Amino acid sequence: MKKELLVSSDKNETRVAILESGQVVQLFFDRKAKKSLVGNIYLGKVKDVVPSLDAAFVDIGTDRNAFLYINEVDYEMDVDDSEVKPRKIQHVLKPKQMIMVQVTKDPMKTKGARLTTYVSIPGRYLVLAPFNDGVGVSRKLPKKEREELRDNADEIKPDDFGLIVRTAAKKASKNQLKRDLNQLIKIWRKINKKSVNTNKPILLYEEESIVIKLLRDIFSEEFATIYVEKWGVKREIARYLKRIGSKFSNIIVHHGKDELFESFNVNEVIESALERKVWLKSGGFIVIDYGEGLTSIDVNTGKFTSGKNPSHTILRTNLEAAEAICSQLKLRDIGGLIVIDFIDMVSERDRRKVLNRFNQCLENDRTKNEVLNFSKFGLLEMTRKNVSDGILGTLCKICPCCGALGYVKSEETIRLEVERKIKKMARESGSKAFLIKLNTNIAALIIGQGGKNLRHLEKISKKYIAINGDDKLPLESFVIAAEGSVDEIKQAAKPFQVGDVLDLVVEEPYLHNKTDALSRVEGYVIQIINGRKFLGKRVKIEIKSISKTSAVARVVK
Repeated sequence: MKKELLVSSDKNETRVAILESGQVVQLFFDRKAKKSLVGNIYLGKVKDVVPSLDAAFVDIGTDRNAFLYINEVDYEMDVDDSEVKPRKIQHVLKPKQMIMVQVTKDPMKTKGARLTTYVSIPGRYLVLAPFNDGVGVSRKLPKKEREELRDNADEIKPDDFGLIVRTAAKKASKNQLKRDLNQLIKIWRKINKKSVNTNKPILLYEEESIVIKLLRDIFSEEFATIYVEKWGVKREIARYLKRIGSKFSNIIVHHGKDELFESFNVNEVIESALERKVWLKSGGFIVIDYGEGLTSIDVNTGKFTSGKNPSHTILRTNLEAAEAICSQLKLRDIGGLIVIDFIDMVSERDRRKVLNRFNQCLENDRTKNEVLNFSKFGLLEMTRKNVSDGILGTLCKICPCCGALGYVKSEETIRLEVERKIKKMARESGSKAFLIKLNTNIAALIIGQGGKNLRHLEKISKKYIAINGDDKLPLESFVIAAEGSVDEIKQAAKPFQVGDVLDLVVEEPYLHNKTDALSRVEGYVIQIINGRKFLGKRVKIEIKSISKTSAVARVVK
């Protein structure tokens, strides 16, 4: 099976897609504003010990305290005669105690990050466990190779360290294992050195970038090509492949044409992955609903009919749905408890066929999962390890109109989409300048503080871009109001001229001095001299000067 890795990146976001035989099977997002903490190692301070939960809240220096369960705390067991009794959290941890922890799960909704004290540092072939002393080998490897790799690991393992041999070590020599181990020990020494003589929460080790992390964890000979948009990313990948001794640096291709995800139709897949209904080739469909405690998936025959045998139609639809559901679980990164309502099947034999097909499709899913048998109500229950917010939580926010009943795209997601549209427009049009109308909130994000973000867009697109905001436009609106020469757009973009007198409400204080205030007109920020005393009031102002995204005015009697 031919696999391809696509890396689309800019200063705000990195998006990665994995394709198998031309089909998108997994998506990964890493945003500057919402960076994943999983894998990071911290020196944390215990804030609260909660005996009723047998857990502790730990300050790791982030916005919210992280959560540490007793079963994730490395400690000795109390032995009382022949009975082994585990300690309670209050006997193991105390408030203000400093402990080394690693993040296993990102903060989600109102919950903080999940932690463990079983620290491990992953490499390409090995995982170093500083507080362990054993050797483990991936069960995905054949028995003969597992025994050989275990012997090699035993020979190179330092005292007082544990090692886990990863699946990627299948064809690795002892020298490659040694080289990987030496790099991991260097990282551990830096971590240990940094943790000494401090009583404040501190980041000790930051996980690799999403691109390097994926190469480390999933890259194999099955990947035929790695497509990248940025030369810098290409060099980063090439350096990593060289470091691990890989001979595949020639498969990295710089995609200098259209936007990478657009060329491979990945953007369409992302949009479809946000929809509730997924159509099957036969005409049936599945419906995916996200609840607070579980995800429910319902299977329907829809338009599909197959002759006069209803049981045959139901079986065909359920078999196709089993494959589609497994694909959607990976694509959307759905985790937690999942309940699937397949179409009712009378035959136990048909149920076994659907369950077997479902389990076969899940074999390619690297995320840990467990599937039960059909319940007496015909429901299939499963769990899938939940380590991220999934595509819905990453790209969307809770709808402000209906509360928790639905989702809409977040402003950050729309902003990034608009920036990509601007870049595409700049590439494809011969015009030198553009006037774009957006919703006011999105316009403010595109412009950025002091116009910094807009200047960056102009620099990389080599076009003059003017943005006007309009409160009446929907969040996702993107209106090209005008295009032409720079002078033409400069004139068209101004909602007023120097000397104009406007009647408006003074909205908020100007933070850079104590006397001025701010208001807005069509996305333009107007600094009102000596306007702070009129906050919340409607006044007449005269425009004194105009720049590209802001203006200065004074109050007139």
